[in-house]
Amino acid sequence: MNKLAIMTILLFTASCLNTPGCSGGSSGGKDVSSDADSDADSDSDGDTDSDSDSDSDSDGDSDGDSDTDGDSDTDTDSDSDSDSDTDSDTDSDTDSDSDTDSDSDTDSDSDGDADDCVPNGKARNPFISHMYTADPNAIVYGDRIYVYASHDVAGSSDFVMVDHHAYSSDDLVNWTDHGVAVSASDLSWASRLFAPTACEKDGKYYMFLTNGGSQISVVVSDDPGGPFTDPLGHGMLSSSFPNANVPWLFDPACFVDDDGQAYLYFGGGSDGGQNARVVRLNDDMMGFKDTRATTIATTAFFEASFMHKHDGKYYFSYSSDFSNGHGAALEYYIGDSPTMEGSEYKGALLGNSGINNGNNNHGSIVEFKGKTYVFYHNRKLTKEISNDNIYERSIAFQEITYAADGSINKAEMSTNDFTVSQLKCLDGFSEVQAETIAAQHGIDVDGKAGQTVRVAGIDDGDWVAYSQVNFRKGATHLVAKVASSAGGGTIDVLIDGCIDGSPGTSVGSCDVESTGGMGDFAELDCTIDAPAGPHDLCLKFGGNTNFELDSFHLKQ
Repeated sequence: MNKLAIMTILLFTASCLNTPGCSGGSSGGKDVSSDADSDADSDSDGDTDSDSDSDSDSDGDSDGDSDTDGDSDTDTDSDSDSDSDTDSDTDSDTDSDSDTDSDSDTDSDSDGDADDCVPNGKARNPFISHMYTADPNAIVYGDRIYVYASHDVAGSSDFVMVDHHAYSSDDLVNWTDHGVAVSASDLSWASRLFAPTACEKDGKYYMFLTNGGSQISVVVSDDPGGPFTDPLGHGMLSSSFPNANVPWLFDPACFVDDDGQAYLYFGGGSDGGQNARVVRLNDDMMGFKDTRATTIATTAFFEASFMHKHDGKYYFSYSSDFSNGHGAALEYYIGDSPTMEGSEYKGALLGNSGINNGNNNHGSIVEFKGKTYVFYHNRKLTKEISNDNIYERSIAFQEITYAADGSINKAEMSTNDFTVSQLKCLDGFSEVQAETIAAQHGIDVDGKAGQTVRVAGIDDGDWVAYSQVNFRKGATHLVAKVASSAGGGTIDVLIDGCIDGSPGTSVGSCDVESTGGMGDFAELDCTIDAPAGPHDLCLKFGGNTNFELDSFHLKQ
């Protein structure tokens, strides 16, 4: 994976300004340098070539499309242990990985004060910092919000994306990395995976993917965190489908209306034409009810279609082009139907900014727990580590609001280090997946969805932090599940530090002993003396750091 410390943002060059798809992403974690397949063929027209040619054929691939989709280099960071329980309480997370992160808190001390905790935390901007990510598609499943994102390979000189990750949270600050949800290496029909989208239908979870800018298909899972499998074994939508011959056949967006009908939006192009499309999906999500795609009339449409519904109205949003008065903002229409006939252009909902180096964007809008949030990517992470690389993007989000007439009050892309407020405390007495992260320095997340996802790639001085952990009446033990071949490592347990840049206060430490090998996880019981109430928790690593961390919980 990549070794990114914790922040970064990238300075965007003027030359990228009019480059289609030049929207960058954030890579993070460990060596943000070059796991990259250099292929990056960016020709969005369909050549799926993902090999080493970095052609920037204007059809969209390298430039336009890639930015938009952005996902993935095949770094292996992030396995998908979906510890969604990570946010602890009894939310219904469906963590699919074999680590039984179940929230089944082992403590029994908990006299009910778990629900009395009032957090005082805010989400980092960007909120994923251990790898570069882009093109976030946010969706609510039950009590959790999931974000499916492209993965930019660190150190790339083009948009090199070959896998997708899923992240989820129920408090909006501690985000669980579910690992590699799907990889191009598992698909016979694709070599480069641009921006993903996801939706649920009849208890199944679907992710629509693109092979560069040439075709779109679908993968499916029983768990929103993955792993996803390929039911068709081939592309589902290509330019041969009637009225689908747009310059960039990518950036799908799935929307399921209240009546259960699902729609797929897609398209892009730098030619200033009418390149936005929509088509109805079959009930099994594996094909189309329509025999022809419908054109959505737009203004300055570039790429990154998205649909959401609010108060009975349909909101079609997208990234605008670079023409005068637009500048790659997120813009939108409001209509009375999901196919947007007779809809009204409303202008920008999120302006672009220097933090994105003037590059194009890719956003999604979701309502969660009574508020509305816009997710997007910027180049803050790479910029903060002075990489100045437009191909390393990072995902962020902030709250937006509606006016009385239903229009969206325009917002500007935030440059703050902290944005959205934490909704609930993280219950430390429940099993917390280690990859449920509020902030980090230097670590990786390794693993595939459905397997053991864990914090890995640890070096001396690295740390991982969790926001507003509920210590209830205080804790005397931290029990960590670790794997080590040789032992000799240490975990310093700190409170109220790391996230805000301060050193924090040590409340104990753990000596890591050999468990017999990497992959052989065993519980390590550490004595601590931690006070009651909510505190940021930071685990700082030292000594022989050849070990990995799967999960932890507190005991009294």
